[in-house]
Amino acid sequence: MIEKKRHDIPADHPIRALFHQLTERGMGQLNLHDPDTIQYVTNLLTEFVQIENMYRIKDESGRRLQHIFDILTQAGAEISSEVRRDYYKHLGDLMLFNLGLFPESLTYGRRTMSPDYYAETGRRSYTIVADMDSPARSTVVYRKLSAHFEQCVVGLNWVKLYINDPFYQYMFREFEIT
Repeated sequence: MIEKKRHDIPADHPIRALFHQLTERGMGQLNLHDPDTIQYVTNLLTEFVQIENMYRIKDESGRRLQHIFDILTQAGAEISSEVRRDYYKHLGDLMLFNLGLFPESLTYGRRTMSPDYYAETGRRSYTIVADMDSPARSTVVYRKLSAHFEQCVVGLNWVKLYINDPFYQYMFREFEIT
């Protein structure tokens, strides 16, 4: 099962503006100035500020799933196409977030993962979401995320550099973000 977002940060919260600016700069380093992609990544960063939103997928016993294989298994077993779509969207988001901001976590510890496998899983997940979307939904952003997955990862690598910059660390403290 996939839980709804636990905490939603208000639209006028300063962290949204900060993440939007950082994402614009990060993607701008790659000449990726697409407003849909920038807004999607900004929303992703803002959503994942709350750690509970990252681990919304649970198994039948209520245990949070954190591994790709477990999430893919759960998505494949889901009957409802709408819920299955949500699983793949969340999986794509996790792959993008982890590769962009925490790539070192993939090669650390007992469960070492290939960054290439993460990228392929993320790209494929966004493609599946785009294919599953109904005509009423916009599939464009998911197709862009799939086509430009590696660029989005590199853009998030730039965001990570900005976040680690002492100036932004100061801003985080000022806005009581940390």
